[in-house]
Amino acid sequence: MFNIRDNDYTKRSIKIFILATIIFIITFVLAIIFTPSLTTLKNLGSSTPSILSEARGLKKVWEYIINNGFRTPLQMLTIAMIPIPFLYFANLISTIIITGILFGFVVHLDVYKGSIMVLSSMPHTIIEILAMCFVISGLYKLNQAIIRKISNLFRKNKKQGFSLKLAIINLFKIYVFIALPLYIIAAFIETYFPSFIENLFH
Repeated sequence: MFNIRDNDYTKRSIKIFILATIIFIITFVLAIIFTPSLTTLKNLGSSTPSILSEARGLKKVWEYIINNGFRTPLQMLTIAMIPIPFLYFANLISTIIITGILFGFVVHLDVYKGSIMVLSSMPHTIIEILAMCFVISGLYKLNQAIIRKISNLFRKNKKQGFSLKLAIINLFKIYVFIALPLYIIAAFIETYFPSFIENLFH
């Protein structure tokens, strides 16, 4: 039941995570150097649902799980059904860029306080990004299977297809047994860890 019949899903996830880290570092450094305007920062901040900013304690944990653990993967799955390669990377890339800009801005604004904020936010950010990378790794095979099935409809000489059923099963296992637990851990850390770090340095 726990066996994922895709030997390369871990390698793909790590490669995607490395790519995400590189994009984040570049965005973070550029944000420190060029300093986005307050208007840009407010626009980025407005993308966070108000219910998350207003919730507290376990309610906040639950809202993070609903938003990051269910809604976001569902959006990625919906996009992956479109027979265009790598379009489902959009959520990951936008999350990385927004986070990099926000982190860079607060560090530029106040190096000490900004660094504390970044330090307190990094654990849940890393875990959440890693969870997204695993989801994308599963979506990669699903998207490939869909593209191959559609492209074979227009070919005289059919190419060997990828199993759509197997791709769906593997994606389900990757999500339930790897990504979702990571999202849940990230939700708890995101709710309680930042305040702990901030109190530690004050």
